[in-house]
Amino acid sequence: MKKIILVSIMTATISFGFIACNESSEKKDNTQKTIEEKVEYTCPMHPEVVSDKPGKCPKCGMDLVKKETKSTGKSVDSTKN
Repeated sequence: MKKIILVSIMTATISFGFIACNESSEKKDNTQKTIEEKVEYTCPMHPEVVSDKPGKCPKCGMDLVKKETKSTGKSVDSTKN
């Protein structure tokens, strides 16, 4: 009887461990998707102009450049194109 209880407890513990690991990896995937979706483009001369895709500034016609993201802390240099 003690063996059955012990095996049941061990099986439940291992199962919960696998479930917890799987949930944390799904959260990481969702976070990466959220970071990728937050890319913004702005005009170097008119920072108030913001777009979710590259294009031209409606005020001066300059190319919009990627805006620095707060989550990654990395900026992209648009002069290297």
